[in-house]
Amino acid sequence: MERKNSEYDWSKIKEGEVTLLVPSLAINQKEPPKFPAFFNPAAKFNRDISILIYRNSIDQSRKNISFVDSMCGLGARGVRVGKEIPQIQKVVFNDFNMLSTQTAKVNAMINNIYHKSNFHTSEICSFLSANANFDRRATVIDLDPFGTPAPFLDCILRAIENDGMISITATDTAVLQGVYPRVCYRKYYGIPLRTRYSLEIGTRLLLSCTSLVASRLDLYINPIFAHSYRNYIRVYCKVSKSNYLANKMSDKLGYILHCFECGYRELMKKGPSEVNCPLCQKKMRMGGPLWISRIFDKTVIFKILAEILETETRTAQGANLSKQEMNSNKRFFEIASKELDHIPYHYNSDEFGKLMKNSTHPLTKIIDKLITDGFNATPTIFSPTGFKTEANLREIKYSLSNL
Repeated sequence: MERKNSEYDWSKIKEGEVTLLVPSLAINQKEPPKFPAFFNPAAKFNRDISILIYRNSIDQSRKNISFVDSMCGLGARGVRVGKEIPQIQKVVFNDFNMLSTQTAKVNAMINNIYHKSNFHTSEICSFLSANANFDRRATVIDLDPFGTPAPFLDCILRAIENDGMISITATDTAVLQGVYPRVCYRKYYGIPLRTRYSLEIGTRLLLSCTSLVASRLDLYINPIFAHSYRNYIRVYCKVSKSNYLANKMSDKLGYILHCFECGYRELMKKGPSEVNCPLCQKKMRMGGPLWISRIFDKTVIFKILAEILETETRTAQGANLSKQEMNSNKRFFEIASKELDHIPYHYNSDEFGKLMKNSTHPLTKIIDKLITDGFNATPTIFSPTGFKTEANLREIKYSLSNL
């Protein structure tokens, strides 16, 4: 780590409550290099959200709470978990790159969590399979690969405790958003749609694939949170052992029909062979199967908002925390707490400017008008201009025509 070559220059940075030793090139370059150890500074928001969700969803009465950073890079997420969530008694770091795990060791020492850390250098499925015995399974396992997590879903589900939590990241968003539909069907067992709300479709395809793999293992997943940001999709799920619930998993899956002519969309429980749009009579295209049920545990979100409020109070009294970051996180979870997450698609405000050939109305004005007309409507975390409503396209257009 003391080599003079710039490729191996290192810097110390602060993130959350920890100090991390990271490659200098990871900070200076637009695309962080994988070697000597991978670190993505742009994923800080991802890690911030993780800490809030873990802290407010783990059952504190459990014994021997453990966290596994299965593809740890230089250990940023695992070190933050070990430092910022004291209830977690063991943190396990694994990466195929030996220099990554060595750097994770250094970061664990810098932040005084080395005493409760284990380190492994192994291929991920080999590593997780070795921990699949009942007495060695983990309470929380994080999976954050380069590209698709699909090859590793079996492994992570076999290694989690009953009623434990998995968090999964997918960075192959082009596949999940419909650029490569054949690849998506092969990897995620679902057909994507390349639409204005394709990030949400991709998120629900990832949940659907995870649920199908889980049900084959007599497991049931219950989403706690899901979101997408920049070039990744991320989901958090509680995993329970239950043949009965696994049999009912299909009730949570369905299909979206989308008309690319007029923008009409609707939910179908079973995939039809051919359907024409009820508005313009053009043939509709189908996406799915995907997760069509709720994707947020609102109880966890309210706990997170309470924690943020408490932190704001401490900040006002002199705590060294970023007010801007807190406001961003607060706004993010406030939107999620109200979102109509049982609706598996959303609309965007500028869609209706084009459809109705007039100026685009502000998002808040659209939502207020729909609520005034008797429809439930909320913003969505999947798009800054997006909204969800129980009104269909015809009803939305009629409502907005009176604005």
